[in-house]
Amino acid sequence: MYQDEPATQYDHYRIAKTHEKQGRFDEALQSYAKAIHMDEDYAYAWYYKGLLHQKLGQNQEAVRCAERALKLEPKWEKHVQKIIEECSRK
Repeated sequence: MYQDEPATQYDHYRIAKTHEKQGRFDEALQSYAKAIHMDEDYAYAWYYKGLLHQKLGQNQEAVRCAERALKLEPKWEKHVQKIIEECSRK
């Protein structure tokens, strides 16, 4: 089966979510990064990349991503602050 190369940040985001669900975390982080590279203001990619870094115990990177997501989407403060607070406790 032929598969086209991902064309948009949304394609890379969907691929990242699939990798993450399948436990392929390095590939997920790479796909989130590609989505962000295509659109630096893609808040969903920043947020979920931050959550994955948190899950992997990479707290400094998780906070960096969460802060970027919060800057882009201030209305997400409740959810983003949870990442920041949990990472700060560790």
